[in-house]
Amino acid sequence: MVTELGTGLGMLGDDHLDVVLSARSPVMRSLSPDDWERLSSVRAGGAYDAEFHAAWLNGRFFLAARDGLRGRRPEVVEWKGAVRGSGDEVAPVDLRIDHVYLVSCKYMSKILFNASPTHVFDSLLVGGPARPGRGLGGDWYAEVAPVQYQYLYDVVRMAVLDGDTGVTTPAVPQPPRDTAERGTVALPGFEERTPDGHAGSVARHSEAALRELPARAADLTAAHRTALAARLRSGWPTKARDAYRALSDEVSRASVSRWHRSLAAGASAGEAMLWRLLRMGSAPYFVLGSSVSQSLRLRIATPWDWKQRFGLAGFEVFPQEGGQPRVGWLATVKERASGQLHEVAGHVEVRWSHGRFGGFPEAKGYLDTHHHLVPGYFPLQ
Repeated sequence: MVTELGTGLGMLGDDHLDVVLSARSPVMRSLSPDDWERLSSVRAGGAYDAEFHAAWLNGRFFLAARDGLRGRRPEVVEWKGAVRGSGDEVAPVDLRIDHVYLVSCKYMSKILFNASPTHVFDSLLVGGPARPGRGLGGDWYAEVAPVQYQYLYDVVRMAVLDGDTGVTTPAVPQPPRDTAERGTVALPGFEERTPDGHAGSVARHSEAALRELPARAADLTAAHRTALAARLRSGWPTKARDAYRALSDEVSRASVSRWHRSLAAGASAGEAMLWRLLRMGSAPYFVLGSSVSQSLRLRIATPWDWKQRFGLAGFEVFPQEGGQPRVGWLATVKERASGQLHEVAGHVEVRWSHGRFGGFPEAKGYLDTHHHLVPGYFPLQ
């Protein structure tokens, strides 16, 4: 809220952040009175002074930038806020200025997207990074590495049923006396926290779910997954570590194979894949962000812009080591005017969405090349 709205406030042209914040300009659309109150309260608290200042400067820079507003104060600044998109959007937009300028307040994050593995490796992110993909119930591990997945589950299930996970669990408060007399034991993350016994009820349900783990990993219910994720929060049982490493290696190899097969389906699939990985779409947008030591102010090109200046010389995907299933990608880009070659690298991590066995796997994409070195990410002028 601070970084996004602070950026928008900086575009209004006032010399003082606190003055424009107190004025509650009607130019700032999509803000309720509660939003204004919360923002003012956060500002008065002082805990986010650095973030306010960085965002304010980014907004003022965009107001003056030749690629931006060129000194013209906006008439409408719309804030997306917590509203979720439809899933088809390519750009991670936070602000829209005068119905035209799209702005992403990306504060030096290397994360490009978070999608289903099927959507990345089979569907090539067609339709937007957040669009749901197809799959066998969404369980990518069961789909691409069924033998290794089941073996890991067998080892974990036996350890849980034997009461020997081989991991250190965090200390938890002792349950109230009446609960202890009923014979319940709080699992990590499900300790008795409220007088009404609700959290204790969750703990008892989790214990029951662990005692009733099915023989097949494919038959795990949501309750089983929640209980397992809590039980394994501190790490794998000792005997399961090699099994997880084998699963990780196989998932990486199989994901690369699926990605290769999908990319081979079209002559220009690699180029289109790169555009989607880099969040390039039919409309240009701007990235305004900061870290402790530097600012990030970019104009993100469209594929149309990109093709005028660059061409794809090669696109590779390959397994990587990293403690969990991981697939790397490397694009070699040729600058048309000079013939200079540029390399852009990134990787995709495949992992459970809510802890070990807790939810179906998701694919999180990362950019490993610095933003300012990516062809098509142009410094804002």
